[in-house]
Amino acid sequence: MTKEELIYLIDNLGTEDRNGNIEGIFIGRHGESVSTDSVRVDMDGGRIIIAQAGTEAYDINKSNWQTELTFVQQLEK
Repeated sequence: MTKEELIYLIDNLGTEDRNGNIEGIFIGRHGESVSTDSVRVDMDGGRIIIAQAGTEAYDINKSNWQTELTFVQQLEK
């Protein structure tokens, strides 16, 4: 998926899909599955970053979306 496709998808979500939290799910090649609510979109890096609970990155990643949002809002001004 490209950034443009992600933006298009988000811009065209139905009203029933606009509310609620996002959950990241990683599925490994051996069938393992890890779910987390620590999800962040890093648009300048073109990455979606997920961090598992219990890792050092979990809390930082979970709150970093606020930094990303502030950065975009400053660009709009």
